[in-house]
Amino acid sequence: MKKSLLFSIALLSAPVLTVGLTPAPAAADAKGDAILARIDKDAERFADQAYVATMKIHRGGAVKKTLVFEMTMKGLEKQYIVFKSPGDVAGMKVLMNGADELWMYNTEFKKVRRIAAHAQNQGFFGSHFTAEDMVLAKLSPAFNAAVSGKEGSKTTMTLTPKSSAKTSFSKLEVVIDSKVKAITLIRYFDGSGNLTRVQRREAWKKVSGLPLPTRITMEDTKSGNKTVIELSKVQVNQGITDDLFSRRTLLRG
Repeated sequence: MKKSLLFSIALLSAPVLTVGLTPAPAAADAKGDAILARIDKDAERFADQAYVATMKIHRGGAVKKTLVFEMTMKGLEKQYIVFKSPGDVAGMKVLMNGADELWMYNTEFKKVRRIAAHAQNQGFFGSHFTAEDMVLAKLSPAFNAAVSGKEGSKTTMTLTPKSSAKTSFSKLEVVIDSKVKAITLIRYFDGSGNLTRVQRREAWKKVSGLPLPTRITMEDTKSGNKTVIELSKVQVNQGITDDLFSRRTLLRG
């Protein structure tokens, strides 16, 4: 069976952490939660988005694999991905319609299968992104937030899972930059409290007058290997309808 890689621009709404910020006392939960909710809302600055993504997987300082896919989003929790290359993944599709509904179409068997929750923290094709990153398009429903540092335009927050959250992370540390009114870096900690990955959002460009990161890097902190995604042909507010985000769409040619 062919494997599949999952990624989404939903990652552009995840948290950020910067190193070297002056520590500050943790703020009241209400303040942190309000900031996180506002960041989630700001991440939906466009009604819909579409773009072409080129993903390069780096190992040992060299590019080992390059994948290209097209992404279409409505809000943050409706996402549709179609892989274009290389040949072993061309035609594969991934659909998210709400945080609890994640599906994949496999071209080899021409079947649609649901991606189980227990498999969502696994990488794909050696990529450092996971399906769980895709599901966590919005952070405020799953995490409590506390402000833990501030320096210049950057605010650091520590996010801890709510009791109802289904996540493999013990916490996330995020940095929000007021210059772009969004998260610019993320650190992920596993269930044992170990730092495992860092995500950076860079190359911010104005799209319809609003900033959007066009390069997203996910680095494995143990190996130093990373995956870099660069966006091109970005289009927004095209009036995309809900009909696209259905299992029927996955079965179309």
